[in-house]
Amino acid sequence: MIEILYFSAPWCGPCKAMKPAIDKFETTLDESKVKITRVNIDEDSERTANYKIQSVPTFVFVKDSITLDVLVGIQPVKNFNDIIQKWS
Repeated sequence: MIEILYFSAPWCGPCKAMKPAIDKFETTLDESKVKITRVNIDEDSERTANYKIQSVPTFVFVKDSITLDVLVGIQPVKNFNDIIQKWS
């Protein structure tokens, strides 16, 4: 399974802009193959530090505890699909 760690913050403008697209994208996923885990950087500083997150939004693609890919900033959904296909 690929897990997408979605690092964001409630005060982040670009994160707010991405939210509708991510919410819609999540409804299209096969939950047995891909899941999105939302990480609020203000509330989960340990995980934020572990992944060396420096700006939000950041999307970290993880499989079997291995980081596959990282996207930073506002992204088109196509980029998520491309990474999922690449690593599935």
